[in-house]
Amino acid sequence: MIDLSNNENSIIKHNIKIPENIHKYPCDNEYLLKEKLAKIYNVKPSNISLGNGSSELIYRCIIAFNQLAKSLGKTLNLIVFTPTFELALNIAKALEIKTTFIPLNDDFSLPKISLNDDELSLVYITNPNNPSAKELSEDELEYIKNLDAYILLDEAYAEYNPDFTSLQKDKHKNIIFTRTFSKIYALAGLRLGYMIADENLLEYIDKFILLDNINAFALYEGLRVLDDRDIIPHTRAKIKENKELIISVFDELNIRYFKSNVNFILHEIKDLKYADFMHSLGIKVGRAINNHPLLNRISVGNYDETIAFIKALRLAKANDFV
Repeated sequence: MIDLSNNENSIIKHNIKIPENIHKYPCDNEYLLKEKLAKIYNVKPSNISLGNGSSELIYRCIIAFNQLAKSLGKTLNLIVFTPTFELALNIAKALEIKTTFIPLNDDFSLPKISLNDDELSLVYITNPNNPSAKELSEDELEYIKNLDAYILLDEAYAEYNPDFTSLQKDKHKNIIFTRTFSKIYALAGLRLGYMIADENLLEYIDKFILLDNINAFALYEGLRVLDDRDIIPHTRAKIKENKELIISVFDELNIRYFKSNVNFILHEIKDLKYADFMHSLGIKVGRAINNHPLLNRISVGNYDETIAFIKALRLAKANDFV
Protein backbone atom coordinates (compact mmCIF):
# COMPACT_ATOMS: atom_id res chain seq x y z
CA MET A 1 0.00 0.00 0.00
CA ILE A 2 1.34 3.43 -0.99
CA ASP A 3 0.20 5.99 1.57
CA LEU A 4 -0.26 9.45 0.06
CA SER A 5 -2.74 10.64 2.67
CA ASN A 6 -0.63 12.34 5.33
CA ASN A 7 1.68 14.72 3.42
CA GLU A 8 4.77 12.91 4.64
CA ASN A 9 8.15 13.54 3.02
CA SER A 10 9.27 10.34 1.31
CA ILE A 11 12.00 12.15 -0.63
CA ILE A 12 14.48 12.15 2.26
CA LYS A 13 15.84 8.99 3.89
CA HIS A 14 17.65 9.45 7.21
CA ASN A 15 20.33 7.30 8.79
CA ILE A 16 19.63 8.01 12.44
CA LYS A 17 22.31 7.18 14.98
CA ILE A 18 21.81 6.37 18.64
CA PRO A 19 22.79 9.41 20.76
CA GLU A 20 25.80 8.75 23.00
CA ASN A 21 23.94 10.01 26.07
CA ILE A 22 20.78 7.97 25.48
CA HIS A 23 20.87 7.02 29.18
CA LYS A 24 20.24 10.67 30.11
CA TYR A 25 17.00 12.63 30.09
CA PRO A 26 17.13 15.05 27.17
CA CYS A 27 15.63 18.09 28.93
CA ASP A 28 19.02 19.50 30.03
CA ASN A 29 20.07 19.79 26.37
CA GLU A 30 16.91 21.22 24.85
CA TYR A 31 18.52 24.65 25.05
CA LEU A 32 20.81 23.60 22.16
CA LEU A 33 17.91 23.29 19.75
CA LYS A 34 16.20 26.40 21.08
CA GLU A 35 19.37 28.43 20.56
CA LYS A 36 19.77 27.16 17.00
CA LEU A 37 16.15 27.92 16.13
CA ALA A 38 16.43 31.34 17.80
CA LYS A 39 19.30 32.26 15.46
CA ILE A 40 17.31 31.14 12.41
CA TYR A 41 14.30 33.29 13.33
CA ASN A 42 16.23 36.16 14.95
CA VAL A 43 14.42 35.75 18.27
CA LYS A 44 15.49 34.84 21.79
CA PRO A 45 15.55 31.22 23.00
CA SER A 46 12.89 32.27 25.50
CA ASN A 47 10.58 32.88 22.54
CA ILE A 48 10.71 29.18 21.62
CA SER A 49 9.13 26.08 23.09
CA LEU A 50 9.62 22.52 21.83
CA GLY A 51 6.93 19.90 21.44
CA ASN A 52 6.22 16.29 20.61
CA GLY A 53 5.35 17.35 17.07
CA SER A 54 3.33 20.50 16.51
CA SER A 55 0.28 18.42 17.49
CA GLU A 56 1.31 18.49 21.14
CA LEU A 57 1.91 22.23 20.93
CA ILE A 58 -1.59 22.81 19.57
CA TYR A 59 -2.97 20.63 22.36
CA ARG A 60 -1.00 22.56 24.97
CA CYS A 61 -2.19 25.91 23.64
CA ILE A 62 -5.85 24.95 23.74
CA ILE A 63 -5.55 23.65 27.30
CA ALA A 64 -3.70 26.82 28.36
CA PHE A 65 -6.18 29.23 26.81
CA ASN A 66 -9.10 27.28 28.21
CA GLN A 67 -7.61 27.71 31.68
CA LEU A 68 -6.84 31.39 31.01
CA ALA A 69 -10.46 31.99 30.00
CA LYS A 70 -11.70 30.37 33.21
CA SER A 71 -9.33 32.50 35.31
CA LEU A 72 -10.81 35.61 33.64
CA GLY A 73 -14.37 34.45 34.22
CA LYS A 74 -14.90 33.98 30.49
CA THR A 75 -15.65 31.20 28.05
CA LEU A 76 -13.02 30.16 25.54
CA ASN A 77 -14.24 30.31 21.96
CA LEU A 78 -12.06 28.39 19.51
CA ILE A 79 -12.61 29.92 16.08
CA VAL A 80 -11.60 27.80 13.10
CA PHE A 81 -11.75 28.48 9.39
CA THR A 82 -12.91 25.39 7.53
CA PRO A 83 -11.74 23.27 5.88
CA THR A 84 -8.67 22.88 8.06
CA PHE A 85 -6.42 20.41 9.84
CA GLU A 86 -8.83 18.83 12.29
CA LEU A 87 -6.64 18.20 15.33
CA ALA A 88 -7.65 21.42 17.08
CA LEU A 89 -11.31 20.59 16.49
CA ASN A 90 -10.91 17.14 18.00
CA ILE A 91 -9.16 18.51 21.08
CA ALA A 92 -11.84 21.15 21.60
CA LYS A 93 -14.57 18.55 21.25
CA ALA A 94 -12.93 16.27 23.80
CA LEU A 95 -12.58 19.16 26.27
CA GLU A 96 -16.12 20.43 25.51
CA ILE A 97 -14.76 23.81 24.45
CA LYS A 98 -17.02 26.10 22.46
CA THR A 99 -16.02 26.03 18.78
CA THR A 100 -17.13 28.42 16.06
CA PHE A 101 -16.78 27.15 12.51
CA ILE A 102 -16.32 29.78 9.80
CA PRO A 103 -16.22 28.55 6.19
CA LEU A 104 -13.45 29.96 4.06
CA ASN A 105 -14.48 31.85 0.93
CA ASP A 106 -14.91 29.89 -2.29
CA ASP A 107 -11.29 30.61 -3.22
CA PHE A 108 -10.21 29.56 0.32
CA SER A 109 -9.37 33.13 1.32
CA LEU A 110 -10.23 34.40 4.82
CA PRO A 111 -13.62 36.00 5.45
CA LYS A 112 -13.94 38.81 7.95
CA ILE A 113 -15.13 37.73 11.39
CA SER A 114 -16.80 39.33 14.40
CA LEU A 115 -15.68 38.67 17.95
CA ASN A 116 -17.58 38.63 21.21
CA ASP A 117 -15.93 40.79 23.89
CA ASP A 118 -17.47 38.59 26.60
CA GLU A 119 -15.45 35.61 25.38
CA LEU A 120 -11.76 34.82 25.12
CA SER A 121 -11.22 34.09 21.42
CA LEU A 122 -8.52 31.77 20.09
CA VAL A 123 -8.38 31.73 16.29
CA TYR A 124 -6.73 28.69 14.70
CA ILE A 125 -5.40 29.16 11.16
CA THR A 126 -3.30 26.88 8.99
CA ASN A 127 -0.96 28.78 6.69
CA PRO A 128 -0.57 27.40 4.09
CA ASN A 129 -4.09 26.12 4.51
CA ASN A 130 -4.46 22.38 4.90
CA PRO A 131 -6.03 20.97 2.69
CA SER A 132 -6.22 23.69 -0.01
CA ALA A 133 -2.54 24.83 0.11
CA LYS A 134 -3.70 28.46 -0.13
CA GLU A 135 -1.34 30.89 1.60
CA LEU A 136 -2.41 33.99 3.48
CA SER A 137 -1.95 37.20 1.55
CA GLU A 138 -0.20 40.23 3.04
CA ASP A 139 -3.61 41.87 3.53
CA GLU A 140 -4.88 38.79 5.37
CA LEU A 141 -1.79 38.69 7.57
CA GLU A 142 -2.30 42.36 8.38
CA TYR A 143 -5.94 41.65 9.21
CA ILE A 144 -5.36 38.77 11.60
CA LYS A 145 -2.53 40.44 13.51
CA ASN A 146 -4.93 43.27 14.43
CA LEU A 147 -7.73 41.03 15.64
CA ASP A 148 -8.60 41.39 19.31
CA ALA A 149 -7.98 37.70 19.83
CA TYR A 150 -5.20 35.21 20.30
CA ILE A 151 -4.06 33.66 17.03
CA LEU A 152 -2.65 30.14 16.72
CA LEU A 153 -0.91 30.17 13.32
CA ASP A 154 0.02 26.67 12.17
CA GLU A 155 2.82 26.95 9.58
CA ALA A 156 3.60 23.25 9.15
CA TYR A 157 4.28 23.50 5.41
CA ALA A 158 5.90 26.94 5.23
CA GLU A 159 9.38 25.73 4.28
CA TYR A 160 8.18 24.20 1.01
CA ASN A 161 7.80 27.66 -0.51
CA PRO A 162 11.03 29.69 -0.63
CA ASP A 163 8.91 32.83 -1.04
CA PHE A 164 6.59 32.08 1.88
CA THR A 165 5.34 35.24 3.61
CA SER A 166 4.57 35.37 7.31
CA LEU A 167 4.78 37.81 10.20
CA GLN A 168 7.83 38.62 12.28
CA LYS A 169 7.85 35.98 14.95
CA ASP A 170 8.51 37.98 18.12
CA LYS A 171 6.60 41.21 17.42
CA HIS A 172 3.01 40.16 18.07
CA LYS A 173 1.99 39.50 21.65
CA ASN A 174 -1.24 37.79 20.56
CA ILE A 175 0.17 35.35 17.99
CA ILE A 176 1.62 31.87 18.48
CA PHE A 177 3.44 30.36 15.50
CA THR A 178 3.86 26.60 15.28
CA ARG A 179 6.19 24.72 12.96
CA THR A 180 7.30 21.11 12.65
CA PHE A 181 10.16 18.84 11.66
CA SER A 182 7.62 16.32 10.36
CA LYS A 183 7.18 17.73 6.87
CA ILE A 184 10.09 19.12 4.88
CA TYR A 185 12.64 17.66 7.33
CA ALA A 186 11.02 14.20 7.03
CA LEU A 187 11.05 13.44 10.75
CA ALA A 188 7.35 12.68 11.23
CA GLY A 189 8.14 9.45 13.09
CA LEU A 190 10.35 11.18 15.66
CA ARG A 191 7.68 13.75 16.63
CA LEU A 192 9.38 17.11 16.94
CA GLY A 193 7.86 20.56 16.62
CA TYR A 194 8.29 24.04 18.02
CA MET A 195 6.32 27.19 18.65
CA ILE A 196 7.44 30.79 18.68
CA ALA A 197 5.63 33.46 20.67
CA ASP A 198 5.99 36.40 23.05
CA GLU A 199 8.02 35.12 25.98
CA ASN A 200 5.43 36.09 28.60
CA LEU A 201 2.68 34.33 26.66
CA LEU A 202 4.93 31.32 26.13
CA GLU A 203 5.76 31.21 29.82
CA TYR A 204 2.05 30.85 30.59
CA ILE A 205 1.43 28.23 27.91
CA ASP A 206 4.42 26.20 29.11
CA LYS A 207 2.90 25.85 32.55
CA PHE A 208 1.03 23.00 30.91
CA ILE A 209 4.06 21.33 29.33
CA LEU A 210 4.81 17.67 29.95
CA LEU A 211 8.29 17.16 31.37
CA ASP A 212 10.64 15.44 28.89
CA ASN A 213 8.15 15.74 26.06
CA ILE A 214 11.09 15.67 23.62
CA ASN A 215 13.06 12.43 23.27
CA ALA A 216 16.81 12.30 22.68
CA PHE A 217 16.54 10.93 19.14
CA ALA A 218 14.28 13.80 18.10
CA LEU A 219 16.41 16.42 19.84
CA TYR A 220 19.73 15.49 18.27
CA GLU A 221 18.29 14.67 14.86
CA GLY A 222 16.58 18.06 14.92
CA LEU A 223 19.95 19.69 15.53
CA ARG A 224 21.52 17.69 12.71
CA VAL A 225 18.93 18.43 10.03
CA LEU A 226 19.03 22.15 10.73
CA ASP A 227 22.72 22.03 9.81
CA ASP A 228 22.08 19.96 6.67
CA ARG A 229 21.96 22.52 3.85
CA ASP A 230 20.80 19.96 1.27
CA ILE A 231 17.51 18.74 2.80
CA ILE A 232 15.33 21.75 2.02
CA PRO A 233 16.52 22.54 -1.54
CA HIS A 234 16.65 18.85 -2.48
CA THR A 235 13.14 18.21 -1.17
CA ARG A 236 11.76 21.33 -2.83
CA ALA A 237 13.28 20.37 -6.17
CA LYS A 238 12.05 16.77 -6.13
CA ILE A 239 8.58 17.72 -4.92
CA LYS A 240 8.36 20.32 -7.69
CA GLU A 241 9.35 17.75 -10.32
CA ASN A 242 6.87 15.14 -9.11
CA LYS A 243 4.12 17.71 -8.60
CA GLU A 244 4.56 18.88 -12.20
CA LEU A 245 4.10 15.27 -13.36
CA ILE A 246 0.83 15.05 -11.44
CA ILE A 247 -0.38 18.44 -12.66
CA SER A 248 0.38 17.54 -16.28
CA VAL A 249 -1.89 14.51 -15.92
CA PHE A 250 -4.57 16.57 -14.17
CA ASP A 251 -4.48 18.91 -17.17
CA GLU A 252 -4.53 16.03 -19.64
CA LEU A 253 -7.50 14.36 -17.93
CA ASN A 254 -9.30 17.67 -17.36
CA ILE A 255 -9.29 17.31 -13.58
CA ARG A 256 -9.62 20.64 -11.76
CA TYR A 257 -7.00 21.34 -9.10
CA PHE A 258 -5.83 24.21 -6.91
CA LYS A 259 -2.49 26.00 -6.97
CA SER A 260 0.00 24.59 -4.52
CA ASN A 261 3.46 25.63 -3.34
CA VAL A 262 3.64 22.72 -0.90
CA ASN A 263 3.79 18.91 -1.03
CA PHE A 264 0.11 18.25 -1.60
CA ILE A 265 -2.52 19.19 -4.15
CA LEU A 266 -6.26 19.60 -3.70
CA HIS A 267 -8.27 18.40 -6.68
CA GLU A 268 -11.84 17.63 -7.68
CA ILE A 269 -13.39 14.19 -7.85
CA LYS A 270 -16.73 13.01 -9.23
CA ASP A 271 -17.62 10.12 -6.95
CA LEU A 272 -17.54 9.74 -3.16
CA LYS A 273 -16.19 6.22 -3.68
CA TYR A 274 -13.02 7.59 -5.27
CA ALA A 275 -10.88 6.98 -2.15
CA ASP A 276 -12.15 3.37 -1.88
CA PHE A 277 -11.40 2.79 -5.56
CA MET A 278 -7.86 4.14 -5.23
CA HIS A 279 -7.37 2.07 -2.08
CA SER A 280 -8.34 -1.05 -4.04
CA LEU A 281 -5.48 -0.20 -6.42
CA GLY A 282 -3.00 0.12 -3.56
CA ILE A 283 -3.04 3.92 -3.21
CA LYS A 284 -4.23 5.59 -0.01
CA VAL A 285 -5.39 9.12 -0.84
CA GLY A 286 -6.65 11.97 1.33
CA ARG A 287 -9.50 11.61 3.78
CA ALA A 288 -12.91 13.23 3.41
CA ILE A 289 -12.97 17.03 3.65
CA ASN A 290 -15.71 18.73 5.66
CA ASN A 291 -18.19 20.64 3.49
CA HIS A 292 -16.24 19.69 0.35
CA PRO A 293 -17.16 16.05 -0.37
CA LEU A 294 -16.06 16.25 -4.01
CA LEU A 295 -12.55 17.45 -3.27
CA ASN A 296 -9.58 15.28 -2.35
CA ARG A 297 -6.04 16.05 -1.23
CA ILE A 298 -3.15 14.03 -2.59
CA SER A 299 0.34 14.07 -1.11
CA VAL A 300 3.23 14.41 -3.53
CA GLY A 301 5.51 11.46 -2.88
CA ASN A 302 8.75 10.25 -4.41
CA TYR A 303 9.05 9.41 -8.10
CA ASP A 304 7.92 5.77 -7.82
CA GLU A 305 4.95 6.75 -5.66
CA THR A 306 4.03 9.50 -8.10
CA ILE A 307 4.08 7.16 -11.10
CA ALA A 308 1.95 4.62 -9.19
CA PHE A 309 -0.55 7.34 -8.30
CA ILE A 310 -0.76 8.56 -11.89
CA LYS A 311 -1.39 5.02 -13.13
CA ALA A 312 -4.21 4.59 -10.60
CA LEU A 313 -5.58 8.05 -11.39
CA ARG A 314 -5.92 7.13 -15.07
CA LEU A 315 -7.96 4.10 -14.08
CA ALA A 316 -10.08 6.26 -11.77
CA LYS A 317 -10.73 8.59 -14.70
CA ALA A 318 -11.65 5.69 -16.99
CA ASN A 319 -14.16 4.54 -14.38
CA ASP A 320 -15.56 8.09 -13.93
CA PHE A 321 -14.42 8.55 -10.33
CA VAL A 322 -12.60 11.79 -11.24
